[in-house]
Amino acid sequence: MRLDSLLLLTACAALTACDPTTPEPDDPTPQPQGDPCAPYGHIHREATGDWCHCDRGYLAATDGLACVVDPNYVPRTEFDFGDKGEHACWHVTHGPYATVMASTTAQPRVDAFHTFYTVKLRPEGGQYVGTFQFKSYATGDFIAYLSHEDVPFTFHEGTKRVEPAATEPIPAELRDGACEGELVRMVGYELTDKVQYTVTVGPTEHSELSLVIEHL
Repeated sequence: MRLDSLLLLTACAALTACDPTTPEPDDPTPQPQGDPCAPYGHIHREATGDWCHCDRGYLAATDGLACVVDPNYVPRTEFDFGDKGEHACWHVTHGPYATVMASTTAQPRVDAFHTFYTVKLRPEGGQYVGTFQFKSYATGDFIAYLSHEDVPFTFHEGTKRVEPAATEPIPAELRDGACEGELVRMVGYELTDKVQYTVTVGPTEHSELSLVIEHL
């Protein structure tokens, strides 16, 4: 037998690759698991148990991890700003007060109940920015009352931006009266209980702003 033929037979015997009936070995690489809450929501995996955060118009199933159609859902036509900021303005003069400092090493919280925050931003690129944490304590409509009209202000859930439901200026009589000019703008959001949100502020020319976040 020629040497090259002998080498070929030896290689085939060692690798079993020349036998078409030999099954392929199992792939030991862990395969990513699909999201059982998709396509109408996404899963939250927590120590207390997994749960579905469902999109608007859907709700979590009672018999498993899934998002199903909410039979009672009625699409909203407008956002209700309630008292237009009267209660938030009350906190301007009555507190309670808290100050948070933006940092590159931590994300301070801005979710204390009924609290008037002074948010101090950090310099970056010739302007000011800040990142903060807000954990929703209910499901429903929330309003962020801000001291500046032009400051970029966003909620994120993970990498997904939460689009505001509506934005509106505080009426002039409240802005210049009870609010003493400290709160001028309202931004409405639909938030979900237990969800950890990231609040980003800036970039802006302002080094600080006043903030109150209320649940309607």
